[in-house]
Amino acid sequence: MVTDSSTVSTAEAPERMAGPWQAWRILLLANACSLIGNYVQNLALPLWVLSVTGSYTATGIAFAVGTLPVVFCAPVAGRIVDRWNRRWVFVVCELVCALLVIALVFAVRAENLTAVYLLVGLLKAVGSVSVPAAQALLKERLDPEAIRPVIALFEIAFGTALSLGPLIGAALSAGLGIEVALWVNLGSFVVAGLLGTLLRPSRAEVSRTAPSTSGDGISSRLEPVRWRSIDARLRRVAVAEASYFLFLGSEVVVALAVFEESIGIAAAAVYQTLSGLGWIAGSYIFVRRSTRPAWTVWLGAALSAVAAAMLVLNGHGWSWVAVVVVGLLGGAGNVMIAGAATVVYQTLTDNAVIGRVFAFRRAVLNLLMTVSYVTVPLIADITHHPVLILMLAGATNLVITTSLLARTLLGRTRDDGA
Repeated sequence: MVTDSSTVSTAEAPERMAGPWQAWRILLLANACSLIGNYVQNLALPLWVLSVTGSYTATGIAFAVGTLPVVFCAPVAGRIVDRWNRRWVFVVCELVCALLVIALVFAVRAENLTAVYLLVGLLKAVGSVSVPAAQALLKERLDPEAIRPVIALFEIAFGTALSLGPLIGAALSAGLGIEVALWVNLGSFVVAGLLGTLLRPSRAEVSRTAPSTSGDGISSRLEPVRWRSIDARLRRVAVAEASYFLFLGSEVVVALAVFEESIGIAAAAVYQTLSGLGWIAGSYIFVRRSTRPAWTVWLGAALSAVAAAMLVLNGHGWSWVAVVVVGLLGGAGNVMIAGAATVVYQTLTDNAVIGRVFAFRRAVLNLLMTVSYVTVPLIADITHHPVLILMLAGATNLVITTSLLARTLLGRTRDDGA
């Protein structure tokens, strides 16, 4: 039985939290470590599959098994985050991922592709729980006015991982072997998990778990999350974000086709790095400073449409200057949409359901991006005009985003959250 004195002691623990380090900075470091390791492996492993098999189909499967588990595991992942202690969910997920990477090292040594695919899928399945757990931890640790600048810092960390991770992974894989890249990922998971153990309980965590558990840390019941119960402002931003990933999720694939016909496939790596730098710049300039997330989403859609149009305007006259400009614009537009949408999700989602909402969001975006990877290039191949199709996709996304957010953009609704 829990006595009154022990209850008071538990409730007072969050009051002794050491400022922003316990509120979010430790979580930022843990998340950054996990991300950089992921991106080191995400490119290095498919490159290894290609070198071993010589098959682009096998390489494509290596990419696919990294996205589909996120879609299928979303319902379970969200319930785990909302039902169990979120700090320990994050820690356990990171450490389980570390164990899976150890098994992946042995599978790579044996050149067992089936085991490699299975373990990569399991890594992403566990990650489908870890990512919404981190977002839920932010929600219960931040005051509303602190959400926007902190999320911008998380997006900067993501952009840094997006820029450096593939380069580090490719360099390690080519110079020292794939196993070194895997050990780096293993270390990143271990560090992230250990950092997570340093977090203290938040006030929201104590109030969320204490009345609804019987000492086992598990909530007694989860209320269902219904679309109509979600704030209308969030619904509009969510659909606008989904539109971007459906129409422009394959932008990189189409850009690769353009580079191959013009200045060479080597531009792909440069383009991806520049997209990460654009992501960092967009996070700092727009997501961090903008007090109107809906406007930021719209401007992101506009920038992305401009980047797509530039592919058309350049045609076969591509230069490295154009690669730099389009890469930066594409990355900045991407984070303006995704980062501003995250601010709206954090602001307008109830703490009791945020795990399921973020898990569902991540699943939908991964599914739409997968659809985009297939359909947009397919239409481009059929019409023999890949760049024109991308421009039309960008314009369509901008029209949909404008129609969804018009009321907010024109100031017809009072909108603090979006």
